[in-house]
Amino acid sequence: MAAPFLKKLAKWSLLITPWLLVLVLATGWVLTSFAPRYLENEIPRVISAMGVDITEFRINHAGLFSADLGPVQIGTGPTAVTFASVHLTYTPTSLKAKRVSAIELDGISLTCSYENGRLSLPILDLLPQSESSDTTDATLPDLPFETLTIRNGTLHCSINGTPLSVPFEATLTPGKTMRTSLRIRPRDQMVNLSGELGPTLNDLALSIQTNEFHLGPFSDFFPIPIAGQVDLDLTGHMDRARPDSLTAEFTLTSRENDLSGLGIKLVETAALSLSGTMTNHTITFSMKPVSVAAPLPVTAAIQSGTISPNSLFAQFTLAGAGVEMGGRFEADKLPDNPHGLWDVALTAANPDDMTIETAGRIIHLAGFIFSLRGTAGPDTADVVLDCGTRGAGLGTTSIRTGKMRVTLPLAWPVPTRHTPGRMTLSSVRLGDRTLGNLTGTVRQQGTDLAYSGTLSTRLLPNLRIPFSGHSSMISNRNLLNFGIENYTLPTGFSPGSLVPELNEIILTGTLNADGSISMNKDGIHSRLSGNFSNGELTVQEGTTSMTGIRLSFATPDLLSMRSAPAQTLSFDTLQAGAILIRNGQIMYQLEPEGVILVEQARFNWAGGHVSSRAFRVVPKSDAYDVTMFCSELKLSEILSQLGLAEAQGEAAMSGELPITWRDGKLSFNSGFLHSTPGQGGTIRVRAMDNLVAAIPEGTPQRGHIELAQAAVRDFEYKWVRIKADTVGEDLLVRLSVDGKPAGTLPFVYKREFGGFMRVTGDVKGSNFQGLRLDVNFSVPLDRILLYKDIMNVLE
Repeated sequence: MAAPFLKKLAKWSLLITPWLLVLVLATGWVLTSFAPRYLENEIPRVISAMGVDITEFRINHAGLFSADLGPVQIGTGPTAVTFASVHLTYTPTSLKAKRVSAIELDGISLTCSYENGRLSLPILDLLPQSESSDTTDATLPDLPFETLTIRNGTLHCSINGTPLSVPFEATLTPGKTMRTSLRIRPRDQMVNLSGELGPTLNDLALSIQTNEFHLGPFSDFFPIPIAGQVDLDLTGHMDRARPDSLTAEFTLTSRENDLSGLGIKLVETAALSLSGTMTNHTITFSMKPVSVAAPLPVTAAIQSGTISPNSLFAQFTLAGAGVEMGGRFEADKLPDNPHGLWDVALTAANPDDMTIETAGRIIHLAGFIFSLRGTAGPDTADVVLDCGTRGAGLGTTSIRTGKMRVTLPLAWPVPTRHTPGRMTLSSVRLGDRTLGNLTGTVRQQGTDLAYSGTLSTRLLPNLRIPFSGHSSMISNRNLLNFGIENYTLPTGFSPGSLVPELNEIILTGTLNADGSISMNKDGIHSRLSGNFSNGELTVQEGTTSMTGIRLSFATPDLLSMRSAPAQTLSFDTLQAGAILIRNGQIMYQLEPEGVILVEQARFNWAGGHVSSRAFRVVPKSDAYDVTMFCSELKLSEILSQLGLAEAQGEAAMSGELPITWRDGKLSFNSGFLHSTPGQGGTIRVRAMDNLVAAIPEGTPQRGHIELAQAAVRDFEYKWVRIKADTVGEDLLVRLSVDGKPAGTLPFVYKREFGGFMRVTGDVKGSNFQGLRLDVNFSVPLDRILLYKDIMNVLE
């Protein structure tokens, strides 16, 4: 039975199958032929079911399960939106139910504008609205598609007149909650947005995320050029029926920042990192520490801050140069103010003693407070700066001050010449000495600060030192100039008011000085040049005086108090009793820590020249060795000024006088002077009776001294030599002369006497052809009045 059944089945299959194929093909042909016409009628109904007003569309291809349309236009007039291409995916059943599976839009072009704080997006006017009139529980519209995809879209924006084209792609998935993802690329910078709307039309959740978003391409939207790479992660939620219900959380990090337009330079690896929340129209945020390189090297952090429509607040810390300060910024919008002004206050303070290390300098402050108060708006500002400290000091120097305070009115736009402020600095001290008090004015001039004032000093009677300068508020550029012009010391002035050891000295003269201090990106620079002229000095209880004193001093670094080379101290005369020095000049250099390098000292004495090589004067040192080099000194003046004898003649002496200073004592060590070899001359010495009176008459020793006394009254010398040494408290001078008397001397040699004896009457004396005389003088050093008057002062 199976075989006949199979034969029948095969027979009927062969008969029926061709007809089935014909039927299927005919059905397909009919559907394909009539699908475009069907879709032309059905698609507008489907789109209308979405609540969208379609005004134009063209079917390029249509099939049982998909169709390609384009162009398609929604709306009319300037708000109309045109799609270059639309791809629909559906089933015949879904079309009958007025639904499609997917819509893919390609080539959409939208417009938007933002002007005067108002956002306009025309496509929003074309979107479907909820059928419920109650916005508190408005439900999502039932959209007749499962997914909506937009590709190659462009949003053409106008932001306060600046055009911006933003390519974008989007996906919309309706349901109980409508999910949307959007990727935009403004100026090739990628931003990802995602959102959920539902279960009611008022429940909106939004997320924004971007990495390495470059700010540079958007510099035309900022008031000043700013660059950097931003990472942003923001999530938020809002009940659209209550806009004030918006809540959000965000983190923002910006790297490779260029803030030069603000005059700020961050450390190369520094990043701005902020995080915060938003609720009730108020943003609460904090900022992690960020290191700033310029204008000052500091690290700034914001522990807490708030931003609301009517107020701003930030609590911050600044750390740098070895110190840390805390502060706060507050701003409140003034009510009923058409200019949009805010009441602002900025305060920073540290009550503790601080040590600041900046630009290679160390500054000590006894606390510091800074405040800025006034009003400010979008285009204007009028504030007063007030800052001060209880005291200050400069590094390891002995420069110290008392209280300092500065008040300064500031305004924007910058005035050509603003209301002046006030600055005071009390008790400026150098070591234990009070220099004086500083008072002056400071005012804003454009973007600079100009200041001037006077230092009223106690160093010299009635001395006032004027100063002036300026500082830039937009760059690290500061300059202070000061000077003294033709200040004349009052009659009877004693420098003992400055140095008690000099209270026996009376000084007159005229002082001039000129200096400056500047600070810029390269650090602190200072200079000072001064001179003292027409000076005269006298010692009240002595016979020492100095006339024609001239002193010059120039330093390239006032703060370290070192001078340039080749400074000079000169005088016309220096007289101490019978000793007279003329045309003195000392070339010196002031080195760090108060060391004085005497590069050269020279003067005229005894008709010749005296000079020294370089040596250093070190504070608190009590040991010095200096060699004086003498040239062409007149023997007659040497003997006369030292009080040894009165003499005449042309004998010229040259040599060296090593001088030692030890433990407050002056001594000469193996000093020598000698006449020029091969050049003789004549000397005439008088007033040597004191050498003879001490020796008994009738002795050979007295005869020798009397012979020497008579010989040097008119002596033709071949050479002369002087040796100088210190023995105990006396200066021992050894005078050696070789030559012959100019005439016959009244002396004869007596063998029985053992020497020469003076003869009288008609007895002819002796004619000496060769005679060497050695005379020793012992002089107490206290008789050398220069030593007595000056050296005691130096002690």
